[in-house]
Amino acid sequence: MDRKVFRHIGGMMLLVCSLAVLSPVTAFAGWQKEGDTYAYYEDDGTRVVNAFRKSGNQWFYLDEDGHLLKNCEREIDGKIYVFNERGAVVPSSNRKSGESKESTDSDFSAISSRQQYLNKTANPYMNNKTVQWINATYAILTKHNGGNIRAFGGSLKLDGKEENGAEIDKTTREQTRKMLKQSWGVTDKASADETLEELLQSAGDSSSAWDYSRAESNLGFYYLADYYTEKEALDKALEIAKEIQGTFDSWDSFVQSYLEGYEESTGDSSDDREELYQNLKASQWNPYSVSWKTKLKKNW
Repeated sequence: MDRKVFRHIGGMMLLVCSLAVLSPVTAFAGWQKEGDTYAYYEDDGTRVVNAFRKSGNQWFYLDEDGHLLKNCEREIDGKIYVFNERGAVVPSSNRKSGESKESTDSDFSAISSRQQYLNKTANPYMNNKTVQWINATYAILTKHNGGNIRAFGGSLKLDGKEENGAEIDKTTREQTRKMLKQSWGVTDKASADETLEELLQSAGDSSSAWDYSRAESNLGFYYLADYYTEKEALDKALEIAKEIQGTFDSWDSFVQSYLEGYEESTGDSSDDREELYQNLKASQWNPYSVSWKTKLKKNW
């Protein structure tokens, strides 16, 4: 099945299943490509809905319209399932309704196998300490949304690096722009600049990591949405990172301020995000392994 990348995205939004517009029913049985997704038909031509179907060694789910679920989590028969960018069920993701998806260390994976592959083949900043330091400032949000914690903005641009790279980038761009409009009212570079300035003003007034983190993550989104060039986004992210580094003295103090800001802003408990932080620190791909005192410098 074709690979599709979902970007995460966004602010405090819940994960939403991405559904594609499908073309007319085919007479062939099994998996059938329709537009930019797949449907499944029984031998009698019946379109499968509300059911799992297998392809190779992986399971996929067709919703009430026969649409393949992708890039989301969904409660099905009292259990929560997580679906990756291709629509496959993430291993060990099924859990009882209401149970945290990061409830046990054995179920936690900081980076998916697909993300690991892309980091090796398409991530120019995988070993760049400055960029990884920047990424760590919003790694909790990135992981919460299923993104790639080692990629700037939580996703990689793949044009020229994957067979369908240009198409994947277009999907990422459109989804990121939609999120930015819904969550932030950002529709172009001017409104992106204005929102960033407001976040930085708030961060400066309150010394809150919550606002600093959101400013850094938004810069990644601006890049993915093509409102900023990569250089523009990284240059500004570096400037903010140096300010963060001078305001806090460790990742723990930064994250503590982030969690307090989250609770104050949303009125919700930060327990799930604190658990994410602890799981990320304990993982093989710990984003906070880059030293807080790293000398941040422009090297892109």
